[in-house]
Amino acid sequence: MTKAEEALGTFIRFVEENPYTGTAEQIVTLSQGIAEAGTRLDASTFSIYKEQSGIGEKVFSKLKVIGKTFLKLTDKQRRDVVKGLPASYSTIHLLCSISPEELVTGVKSKNITPAISVREARDYTKQVRFPQLAAIDGEKGRWGTKQEHLWSVFRPEEMPMGGEALQSLEEALREVCQEHGVLLRQANNSGTRTLREEERGRRAAFWREMLEKELTQKWFKGLPDEVKKQFNLKTIDEVRDTPLRNFTGFLIRADGGREHFWENHGQAYVAKVQFLMESTEDRAQKYNLKRRLEEVLGDKRELAVWNNVILKNSGLI
Repeated sequence: MTKAEEALGTFIRFVEENPYTGTAEQIVTLSQGIAEAGTRLDASTFSIYKEQSGIGEKVFSKLKVIGKTFLKLTDKQRRDVVKGLPASYSTIHLLCSISPEELVTGVKSKNITPAISVREARDYTKQVRFPQLAAIDGEKGRWGTKQEHLWSVFRPEEMPMGGEALQSLEEALREVCQEHGVLLRQANNSGTRTLREEERGRRAAFWREMLEKELTQKWFKGLPDEVKKQFNLKTIDEVRDTPLRNFTGFLIRADGGREHFWENHGQAYVAKVQFLMESTEDRAQKYNLKRRLEEVLGDKRELAVWNNVILKNSGLI
């Protein structure tokens, strides 16, 4: 084995030991390792590391941002901040839009706690970065100062966009706007309908993250290669994104059989159905998914309790 192969193997083990769906400590440790690798390795080698890590490109990019922020802290500051962070890479990434010093202050003042939600984190970082905008009534209020309309974003009528795709676009636009100190405001052209779409987007993102916590890269790597080839699933992201029937068949075939499916992967199945239900624009499909979820939760009391606890703790109900 060459030194390069040995180093790559060490990095992969490091990723497996510190999953981005794990604790806040694991997320930060992984992120720092990625950021350090990005500065130490040339672009082509770093690209190989990223590909072999099994982490999706979007998530990998967010982890790198987190790592760069924490590398600017002292060891003591890092330990103190980690204690106050939630076990959510997306929320930690959002919090890293403020400076490292502001992050330390936020934890000390208890404005940032392990219980902070994505919405609360977004509001807090906006307040810290742009205090002159803090007087607005949420994101649908008015600025306290005179404002200028710069651009509008239009979607061709023949190109539908909703669910995860719309959420992804919104997150990308918000990041750019935050960097330049301007405010992104959604078009208020459909009233209640717009609010419902926003809520669905948040729910879809939440259930996607739950699915990532249930089905990890470490778990996927330990599955038989012949089953992966049978279902043509090469990465953990492909497993999470595959249609529901293929998703269920793969889990049954790869890990424990039908007899142990609900015990091993009942929570992943519920998260998958919830995610699809919040993402689809097809009313018939949404209705069928809702009926299926009701059947499962009605028959599996443990899953029903888990589902309700997750929703309550997340603030979605």
